[in-house]
Amino acid sequence: MWSASFLWNQARWMDRVVLGWVVFDMTNSAWNLALLEALRWLPLLMFGIAGGAVADRIDRRWVLIGAQGLALFVCSLSAVLLVLGLFDFTVAMFVTFALGVQWAVDWPTRRALIPDLVGRDLTMNAVALESVSQNVTRIVGPLIAGFLIAFVGSAAAFAVMAALYVVEIILLKLMPLAARPAPARSGSMLRYLSEGFERLSANQVIVGVVLVSVFMNVLVFPYQQLLPVFARDSLHVDAIGLGGLNAASGIGSVVGAMAIAMSRHVPRSGMVFWLGSCLMSVCLIGFAASQHYTVALVLLAMSGLGQSAFSSLQSTIVLSSSTDQLRGRAMGALTLAIGSTPFGSLAIGAMSVAVGASLAVAFNAALSALLVLLVALRLPKFRAV
Repeated sequence: MWSASFLWNQARWMDRVVLGWVVFDMTNSAWNLALLEALRWLPLLMFGIAGGAVADRIDRRWVLIGAQGLALFVCSLSAVLLVLGLFDFTVAMFVTFALGVQWAVDWPTRRALIPDLVGRDLTMNAVALESVSQNVTRIVGPLIAGFLIAFVGSAAAFAVMAALYVVEIILLKLMPLAARPAPARSGSMLRYLSEGFERLSANQVIVGVVLVSVFMNVLVFPYQQLLPVFARDSLHVDAIGLGGLNAASGIGSVVGAMAIAMSRHVPRSGMVFWLGSCLMSVCLIGFAASQHYTVALVLLAMSGLGQSAFSSLQSTIVLSSSTDQLRGRAMGALTLAIGSTPFGSLAIGAMSVAVGASLAVAFNAALSALLVLLVALRLPKFRAV
């Protein structure tokens, strides 16, 4: 499972760099980058909660395999269209949306499957190890994507991604799974979802995680879509330099995620979660103001430390605070929060056109830090977990 997740995350970080560079080179528009990013996240908003419910009702292994099959088809098609010269912005929007659909089904299912494999006692360590794979690939994936674009071409990058999905499907099929798959449940899906929302909304800890996740995904993480703008216009680097920017935050994230993975227990995990979110926001304010590539790399690496606390403990807190019967729906609710990103992507894209990318990123990051602090103050059970 860990190896399969490594390959999945590698492909995800590669496609973000490749699509961002191709579209910006093709259209020279920060707004088009914002629109592309919004389409990537929109399926999480549309289908994320349903994906979590499916993870509670169907064999999770086969849900994952089906999701990888969709990504394999999309990446293979993209490689062919780029070779034929038929890849345009309309195709890029379709590709991004389809990969977003794959993500909306895959992510809640993948995280909900972890307790089946290791049990509740080791869930935090296992989620942190999964975050390690995500953060290592945040370093390796963008760098490989940058070199492939520079020396071979974007089509070759998509072909490599397709090969990664083939290997991942094989690993998922071979994965030992001692736990019985979740039994199919009868009854209305709508009633099943509404029952889950009612029970989850009464849990202050889960509500706190979901709210912080909304703020981070609307106000902070959309900065990633503007990295091609920072790379070319502010820091004056090429595609390889863009890969370095994407990879920099992964360095700090790997260090933080490894520390959590090796810990038997993280005391006051709720506090570590929201403090890490604030740290990432503050570092991005400095990054937005930077005009030097080395300083930008250091600040992004520091932001990665905060992001590791956010990403590693986000799922752990939700999984440990929900029952086995609610696990998939709880992750679906979290996926729905992550799916709020399109609102932030479009907003920061419009702001970057109006006032510039630097001011847009700095303002959003400062607002996020303030809102996260307010949630921590207003929800004592979340703060104390």
